[in-house]
Amino acid sequence: MASMKGVWLMKQTKYLTAALLILSLFVVPNISMAQQDMQRAARPGFFSILGSIVFTTLNVPLKAVTCVGTQATAAVAYTATFGVEGHYDGGTNGKDIGETARRSCTGSWIVRPSHVVRDYGE
Repeated sequence: MASMKGVWLMKQTKYLTAALLILSLFVVPNISMAQQDMQRAARPGFFSILGSIVFTTLNVPLKAVTCVGTQATAAVAYTATFGVEGHYDGGTNGKDIGETARRSCTGSWIVRPSHVVRDYGE
């Protein structure tokens, strides 16, 4: 009789686990939809658009100078250290120098109004 109770209890535990798993799958999308609704609530207004224009006007020349300066410095550093072993397994400094130069020119060059709203509010 005790083994029958054990089998019944194991089946109930399996059903309970399956039910909790299914319920958790329904809860997860609701959390992300709530986050999307909060993001939609903060729509960019006039000052966010104006801030976007001002910050982009300041950001593009600064980013261009940084990009060009890093590329020029990287070219000199790469030429000066050609064939010198780097700080990682069996490579040269060229890979690290090139990665630094590449990263200086990546990323967004334009400041969008949604970034202004997210960072400064309205």
